[in-house]
Amino acid sequence: MSTITKEDLNHIAKLSNLPLRDGEDEVFSQLLSDTISYVKVLEELDTSNVNETYQVTGLVNVYQKEDENVATLSQEDALKNANSVEKGLMVTKGVFDRS
Repeated sequence: MSTITKEDLNHIAKLSNLPLRDGEDEVFSQLLSDTISYVKVLEELDTSNVNETYQVTGLVNVYQKEDENVATLSQEDALKNANSVEKGLMVTKGVFDRS
C-alpha cells in the first residue's frame, strides 16, 4: 500500500489551490492513499484485448454546417438578463486568482 506523506499532500494541495485546515492533512492523506491503492487494483486487469475508447456517443460531426440557417439570439436578447454589461459584453467576477 502506497502512503501519501503529509509533505506530498501539502504539495498537491498547493498545486490545486486547495487550502487545508488544521487536522485535514491526516484525513486527506489517508483518503488519497486509499484511493491510489484502489486504483492500483486496476493494474491487475488484463486489458491487452480491449480496444481503446475515446468517443462513445457515435457522433461524427457536431458542428453546424455552413448551409444551415439556425436562428440565434440577437446580442440585445442575449444580454437582456445579464447583471452587468460593458461594451456589449457580459461582465462577470474574475474566476482566477492571479496573485
